[in-house]
Amino acid sequence: MICQDMMVEGVHFDLDYFSAFDLGYKSLAVNLSDIAAMGALPHFAQVSLALPKKLNESWLDDFYKGMTSLADDFHMQVAGGDLATSPDRLVVDVSVHGSCENPLTRKGAKPGDLLLCSGPLGLSFTGMTALQKKLAGFDTAKERHLRPKPRLDLVSHLQKHHTRIHALMDCSDGLVNDALLLRPAGGGFHLFAENLPLHTESQSLAVDLHINPQDIVLWGGEDYELLMAIHPEDYEYFPGWKMIGQFTEDPRVFVTHADHHEEIKEFKGWKHFSN
Repeated sequence: MICQDMMVEGVHFDLDYFSAFDLGYKSLAVNLSDIAAMGALPHFAQVSLALPKKLNESWLDDFYKGMTSLADDFHMQVAGGDLATSPDRLVVDVSVHGSCENPLTRKGAKPGDLLLCSGPLGLSFTGMTALQKKLAGFDTAKERHLRPKPRLDLVSHLQKHHTRIHALMDCSDGLVNDALLLRPAGGGFHLFAENLPLHTESQSLAVDLHINPQDIVLWGGEDYELLMAIHPEDYEYFPGWKMIGQFTEDPRVFVTHADHHEEIKEFKGWKHFSN
């Protein structure tokens, strides 16, 4: 299987706070997250760059050091690619080749299935906001934004229980937007407000900036945790995963609180042809 992601300066990253090492690391990590989301393991990567003149050979060396440091963690190779000149912005295009015995897809969720998440959501948004505003602290969040950890550590367990997994994908565009892609055809879902996986640093950011912490989880994006749909009876087989919602036949989307349901009618987040 092959996955590919392109990153463009000023759209996906800002060189004001991304070092060359960080960017090399992240550009591979986002692809490895796609590999993990299929229950696969990576073999090798190829990278193509459109490099503006403002970046020199030393910068390029550090970029590849960041990429290979992550590749070494998973015993894979960076096998080549292409290099061109860009008139202004840096463009990074990475593809990763991998394989698995039992591929997992995002299609297959059924009404009544639980929605599980492998870790906190909104942490990358928290880090990005702290970096943009030059806020002190928020070290875990900043690390998550600059060097996200692809959940390849979960692959062996996913393969072991692949028949129990109805649908799987990584969370890159925000919880609501990605759960919309995971939902059953014609269906919707409820998200459980008390179970939303909010990190303490995201909570702190919400207090400092007077924003709703729930919004950070729902719309943040770029967390690269995994989302999964399973039958409720199979929840016991996935310790460490948080039950954050349930899919329904009703096409509407709700956040369920202890005493009321809050319907989401306005959908935010990233859309390629509207931003």
